[in-house]
Amino acid sequence: MTDEPQIRETITATWDAGAGTYDDHLRHGILHEDEGVAWSRLATAIFGDPRRTEVPIKRVLDVGTGTGLMALLAAELGHDVTGLDASEGMLDRARRKARDLHLDVRWDIGDAEDPPYAPGTFDILVSRHVTWTLLHPAETFERWSTLVRPGGLIVILDGSSSAGGPVARLAKWLVRRRSGGNDHAYPDHVHHSLPLAHGATPAAIARLMREAGIGDVKVRPLTEIERVERSHMSRLERLADTWIRFMATGRRPLT
Repeated sequence: MTDEPQIRETITATWDAGAGTYDDHLRHGILHEDEGVAWSRLATAIFGDPRRTEVPIKRVLDVGTGTGLMALLAAELGHDVTGLDASEGMLDRARRKARDLHLDVRWDIGDAEDPPYAPGTFDILVSRHVTWTLLHPAETFERWSTLVRPGGLIVILDGSSSAGGPVARLAKWLVRRRSGGNDHAYPDHVHHSLPLAHGATPAAIARLMREAGIGDVKVRPLTEIERVERSHMSRLERLADTWIRFMATGRRPLT
C-alpha cells in the first residue's frame, strides 16, 4: 500500500504538471469578462472593500491558492494577502499573474493541511477547490480554525457533483473524450485515499466545520457564478454538467 508521504508527493507532482493549463479550464480560471465581474462581486461580499467603505484592511490567507484566484481578488480590494500552496508550479503562475496586475501578495510554499503560521495570524481564511484533495479533512478544518483570530472568518468555496442520469453520463463521456481527459486527475490509489473526493457536499462540509468547533456555520449556493459559467458552456457541456458550486462560512468562537 502506498504510504502517505508518497501520496502527498504524487498530489504535488500532479498539480505541478497541470499548472501551465489550469487556468484554461472551465470553472478553474476566469475566462470571460462576466465571470470576472461575478467573482469580484463575491470577493467584495467576503472580504469587504476598504477602497470604498470603512471596512478595515484584513489579513487574508488563501490556503491551497493554486494559481491565486482568490488571493488576487482579495489583494485587488486592498487587503494584506498570503497565498499558500504545495505546488511550486501553481505558485509560479500565481506570481506571474500578480506581477502582471501589479498586486502585492506574499506567496508561500506549504501544505494546505498544516499551514506554517501561528494561531490567530489572519482575519479571514479562504479555500477554493481544496477540500476534495485533503487526506485528513477533519483535522485540517480544526487546524484552519486556529489560524484566524477569535471571531475570524473561515470561507470554503467548493462544489459537488452527482453522477447524473444516463444522458448526463453519456454527455460526460463525450466531453472527456473531446477534451482529451483531465490533466490534473490523480491515479486511482490516490483518489481512493481522499475522504471527500466523491463527497465534498454542502452537508458534509458543514458537518466537518461544526465538528472542528467552527461556529455560525452557513452554506449557500453560488447561484450567480453558476449561471454565468453555464452560459459559456456548449449544449453538450451543459448536459454533462452536474456540478453545483457552494460557499460554506463560519467563525472561530470568541472564547
